[in-house]
Amino acid sequence: MKPETAEKLLVWILRAAGVVCALAVLPMLMPIAWAQSIHAAIGLGELPGEPIVEYLVRGMSAMCALYGGLLILLASDVHRYHRVITYQAVAILTAATCGTLLMFRLPVLGNYILLDGISCWFYCVPTLWLQTRLTKE
Repeated sequence: MKPETAEKLLVWILRAAGVVCALAVLPMLMPIAWAQSIHAAIGLGELPGEPIVEYLVRGMSAMCALYGGLLILLASDVHRYHRVITYQAVAILTAATCGTLLMFRLPVLGNYILLDGISCWFYCVPTLWLQTRLTKE
């Protein structure tokens, strides 16, 4: 693969993953009643109404949205941010794999956790591979 093609694909992957993650700003801002409805609609039962649950829902959404912004920023100069791109991809793969292994057994949630872990592999592994195809600057 030509280095120019690898760079374009890497930028595209980072931007696409960044936009998807940045969309987490929506659940961060939506009314908790909507989150409760969605939770029930996907078969997870009633979302507990405890304040800690709302804090965790909004906090996780905020972190995902911030991560999306980071990915979009990293896509702006893949050569300059090479080390950060590598770090975040390895860190996300590690966290996603450990989280999936630890929580896959949870009733009902297991399939969602597996889907989340797999989605991380689908963009992090190509990200790492494409970086090996870039020219050194």
